[in-house]
Amino acid sequence: MNNKVQRIIIILFIIGVAALILYWPKKVAKLPRTGGPVVTTSFYPIFFLTKEIMGSRGSVYNITPAGAEPHDYELTTKDRMMLENSDLLVINGGNFEPWGKGIEALLPKVKVLRAGQQLMIENDPHVWLDPIMLAMEAESITEMLKIVDPAGTEVYSVNFAKLLKQIYLMDESFRSGLSLCEKKDIVTAHAAFAYLARRYGFNQISIAGLSPDAEPSPQTLAEVTKFAKANGIKYIFFEKLVSPKLAETVAREVGAQTLVLNPLEGLSESELSAGNNFFTEMKNNLNNLKTALVCQ
Repeated sequence: MNNKVQRIIIILFIIGVAALILYWPKKVAKLPRTGGPVVTTSFYPIFFLTKEIMGSRGSVYNITPAGAEPHDYELTTKDRMMLENSDLLVINGGNFEPWGKGIEALLPKVKVLRAGQQLMIENDPHVWLDPIMLAMEAESITEMLKIVDPAGTEVYSVNFAKLLKQIYLMDESFRSGLSLCEKKDIVTAHAAFAYLARRYGFNQISIAGLSPDAEPSPQTLAEVTKFAKANGIKYIFFEKLVSPKLAETVAREVGAQTLVLNPLEGLSESELSAGNNFFTEMKNNLNNLKTALVCQ
């Protein structure tokens, strides 16, 4: 084989690889159309609400992979292509999604709903853990879906009514389950439960801040440990998507046990495969809170 032929083969190979690279993301991220809207959501609670409201109408895709922590998730090329092919993007807002700031400018043809942003207090994005605020988020998603897909209005209204009934039953379970408790304080690894605590009358003392990746100072660790000892705290709460190291450290110092309190920022593949969902995880949260707060 002479040099000229070799050069031609190399050039053709390079062109082929370049074409494959350019073509592949679009091919992977092409979203099928099933008669209704194509909706992309940012993380599990928003996905769960949207899926329940849409039912079998249209398609819902979630950006944050199962088992991933959404606070610091960064969009991939596939994610961007998925977003560009959507009719609607639903996010929590309030800078919960690090990639969400200014996303409207990058997606001029896609409607964007920040379902939790108007509900936030003191820059805390974890509104979905309060059932009443969760219902408000669900209503916002329903109304936006009606705008994006007017033909589906009846479907969305019926499904929203069913979802709302389940949310109110959850609220009643928390009200009755936490109405008679000996203790009023819990210690958590991450400050995700202020709305839940405010709604049902207990107090959250957190080791880390609003982000689970935030490292507490030695002073904060000492203060939380002192508080736990002084108030007879027997359980320190941790969550599944981040390291339990901080909770275990405080628990050892206090002589306490650890329990899961799930902020529902994501479920693992195994949990989803087992049929777990937002409501089953909140039921587990309630049971663990009743244990820690010594409720009747």
